[in-house]
Amino acid sequence: MPDLLLIAVIAGILAIDDRAGWQSLLGEPVFSSLIVGWVAGAMAPALQVGVVLQLAWLSIGAARGTRRPHTLLGGIVGAASTALVLAHDSDARTTVVVAAGVLAGLVAAELGAVALRATGTLRERWLGTFTLPSNTHDASRKLSMTVIGAALLVGIVDFVLVLLMIPLGERMVRLFEARLGVGGGAGAAWWLVAVSAIGVAAVVRAFGTRVLVRFLAAGAAAVLLVGWLR
Repeated sequence: MPDLLLIAVIAGILAIDDRAGWQSLLGEPVFSSLIVGWVAGAMAPALQVGVVLQLAWLSIGAARGTRRPHTLLGGIVGAASTALVLAHDSDARTTVVVAAGVLAGLVAAELGAVALRATGTLRERWLGTFTLPSNTHDASRKLSMTVIGAALLVGIVDFVLVLLMIPLGERMVRLFEARLGVGGGAGAAWWLVAVSAIGVAAVVRAFGTRVLVRFLAAGAAAVLLVGWLR
């Protein structure tokens, strides 16, 4: 329970950073999963979930009519569900748990997008009623309190969503881990590869120009070099 509350607080802070703050990108799954994994005591599996989710969501382009999932929420729920299960069950099969955690993250991101739209509409209606007092001091104070309140609302919504969704994500992960059986590891591994491949293909396609392909090649070379040095 303390881990769940701490993760929910972290989610609220990252939500403010992502949508109402300085946008440090720590809310992206590849970074938030590291934080969640460190808190839950299973950093490597949590990072695997974060990387797969990051690649999967890279394949979603910013086209008109496209509704992006709530990636911050999905990344945290997926990584936390995986990390918490593995931290309390050393006999669980890591590959199956990671695959189930990715699925939990994908589902949470879609549900979170629906909740985010609903609360965003209420937030916009509230901000739409804002009026400035004639007194300069009162106007400055009201404006400051409104900005702070709007930012806190963003964090509180994600805090509550994480508190609700992580237990559900854990149940989903435990259910898949129990039902897939001993031979389920191979299928889970292939599913993770397939989801990751979609994101990799999207990245390659996005960088498939004469100018940008140089940056893609440089990044791939840097990753290979760091892996070789380690």
